[in-house]
Amino acid sequence: MVHMPLYMAVDGIHHRRYNRLDRQVVEKLNLQKDKVYVIDFFASWCHACKKELPLMNKVYNENIVKIIGVNIDKDVTIAKTFVTKNRVNFPVVYDSNQALISLFDPAGIPALYYVKNAKIIGMQIGATKAIDQKIKKTIKGWQ
Repeated sequence: MVHMPLYMAVDGIHHRRYNRLDRQVVEKLNLQKDKVYVIDFFASWCHACKKELPLMNKVYNENIVKIIGVNIDKDVTIAKTFVTKNRVNFPVVYDSNQALISLFDPAGIPALYYVKNAKIIGMQIGATKAIDQKIKKTIKGWQ
């Protein structure tokens, strides 16, 4: 697991369009200024991702931080089935054209990026035990 602040600009994150899995509408990521977001990259074939999803749902339900999931499966049907089966309750975009994965360029998944004001302010790559507690602790100083 890698955890380090990056303070790196994510150029163009607001200007690209993405497909959401819960509907056919294509929309932009509307990241509000001065809010911390967690961008969560995952896939159906990633066992660690599947294990973390209930804890990510818990964090989202507690309104601790805004979470945007990014499914990187190659097939949208597999992606939708995975999200439904695992009862993912936060917004998920399907990265069909690999726009987000190429923008963030994670070294592996699961990959969490903390974003504020269109800048990456931290990240966690790889499986993390008690990810919900880790997120709470990590974002405490950024809000």
